[in-house]
Amino acid sequence: MNRIGTLLRKEKISIITCYDATFSNLLERCKCDAALVGDSLGIVVKGEKNTRKVTIDEIIYHTRAVRLGSSNLPIIADMPLSALKTKNEALLNARALINAGADMIKIEGGTSMLAIVKFLSENKIKICAHIGYIPQTMNKPSTKVDSEKSLKIAKALEDNGAQMIVLSMMGNKTDKLLTKNLSIPTIAFRSSNLCSGNVEIIYDLIGVTSKFFKVKKDKFSNKPISCMTAIIRFIESIKKTTDG
Repeated sequence: MNRIGTLLRKEKISIITCYDATFSNLLERCKCDAALVGDSLGIVVKGEKNTRKVTIDEIIYHTRAVRLGSSNLPIIADMPLSALKTKNEALLNARALINAGADMIKIEGGTSMLAIVKFLSENKIKICAHIGYIPQTMNKPSTKVDSEKSLKIAKALEDNGAQMIVLSMMGNKTDKLLTKNLSIPTIAFRSSNLCSGNVEIIYDLIGVTSKFFKVKKDKFSNKPISCMTAIIRFIESIKKTTDG
């Protein structure tokens, strides 16, 4: 089953980050396009301040759980920076994630990751690149994004085998430029509606955080919003967007 091939052909792509079988099953029933097993689990599941202590074994564990919840949902799994020390180590860890149920591996970083991206791609690992705000190495998002430089980086990642790219907090101008000039899907994270799709974290969609446990209210009824309602509204909002 070529789940990623089908995903990459979609005009508008909805991706939701989740970490367990229950939520992945719900995403599939709501017809979400893909699940991301993100290293954000370090914050929202483990309660840490950032994603930097997340290990490859933890991503493998959660990837396996997400796959057990869904047989058809394409799964993208984050690769921790600590799992990318050498090309061979990266390949070993990527294959472990694939064996756990992932269809694609997401790697944060620009030009410093070109050799890894190329090597994994040559070894038949499907890669989703990730540029802009990269929390594995950055403390906070950049206040000024160089759109032309970002385009060069994104093109280099595409040329070296990336089949999808996350544009994290890069803004309307950069999102639009990269989406127009790349042949691979672009996925916005907290940025714009000008990409090929968007990704969100399940706990943010339903209004629950690891620190405050806020309950998101339905703006129409002022009652707590259900998980399914939040997911469906997110997916529908992406399908309704048009290129700007």
